Amino acid sequence: MFYDSCSRFAEDLYPGRYSFAKCRELTEQADEMQNLAKENGSIFLAHYYTTPEFHELADKLGDSWALSQYARDIKAPRVYFIAVAFMGQTAKMITGDQSRIFIPDTPKVLGCSLVFGTDHIWIQNWRKDNPGGIIVAYINSDPYTKALTSYSNGYISTSRNTDKIIAHAVKNNPSRKVLVLPDKFLGIVMKKRAIQLLEKNGIKVNPDLIEIYDQPFNGYNACCYVHEKLGNDSILVAMTEHPDAELMIHPECGCSSFCLMQVEEGNIPHGKAFFLSTEQMIQRAIASPAKKFLVATEAGLIYALRTRLPDKTFIPVSANAHCDFMKGNTFEKLLRSLREDRLEIVICDNCPKCLDPLNPYEDDQVIHIPRRIAQSAKESIDKMLTIV
Repeated sequence: MFYDSCSRFAEDLYPGRYSFAKCRELTEQADEMQNLAKENGSIFLAHYYTTPEFHELADKLGDSWALSQYARDIKAPRVYFIAVAFMGQTAKMITGDQSRIFIPDTPKVLGCSLVFGTDHIWIQNWRKDNPGGIIVAYINSDPYTKALTSYSNGYISTSRNTDKIIAHAVKNNPSRKVLVLPDKFLGIVMKKRAIQLLEKNGIKVNPDLIEIYDQPFNGYNACCYVHEKLGNDSILVAMTEHPDAELMIHPECGCSSFCLMQVEEGNIPHGKAFFLSTEQMIQRAIASPAKKFLVATEAGLIYALRTRLPDKTFIPVSANAHCDFMKGNTFEKLLRSLREDRLEIVICDNCPKCLDPLNPYEDDQVIHIPRRIAQSAKESIDKMLTIV
């Protein structure tokens, strides 16, 4: 089931991993998981950044927001969300009680530097210092951060639409401060693009009114730690080695603001570099006449691109850009979850164990989201959908 595809398209990304013996083991595990899923009506949703075996197993492959929307729309009794924990939590908050949502491991193991690096006390102090200030929170955030946007009359955004959401917030809340969080690199790029959108519509804005969250916390630097590694030097080296390639850059990358400046100054030709969400990279690769692409994002996406478009060449800016949190998903863990009915994300009502919204209850069977947090977060997500 796995050997031909994985050995062909993933050997440089995961050297030595996909031996014939390993692939036979994965196939046996996949057979059992598919049988269990058929028995209890489960579906498997996997993020592009997971390992190739999940790409092959999944009923649906996608980025975080696309998978959450799919979970909402498909109305399956049980959904196994194979990604990082906050993505499964987002899916649960927008599906509510219609589906049971499971993840293969705890939020600590399937974590995210954007979540662990968010200083909620700092954000609360910012709100006190900026009465009426608007928070724009990237959907790659924890449930409490999403809920904070509702409390500030703010917005949720995605890597596809953050510029439009910022522009909307500025236009509809003149003279108010806007805080964009929790990813500073995405914030920097999207702030510039938002200002450009506003200026095209004849709206002048004071750039100082748009503040980008840039607070080191818990050893993280207000960014995705994997994308942070994709800096200016790696891009320049890759472009020098492959001058005929089209460059696709995720706006979370550490090189994103540098590359945007290079494009604006003409040092990177227009039509050569594209700032794209994960899903947009797939769409661009399909639509583009180019035959070779440099891809600046987590290396897991390369496998999806290669299997989808085998006649084109996809080169990772860094083959070592792997997210340890995403790779915390394994077949062994998923199989255990199926066998033992764990770990389920549940929305709790007035739970005495969840009085602190920053530390909701979890054990080896369940992960709680207080309903008041889930409802507030969903309000901001629904608000986003009315704008873009």
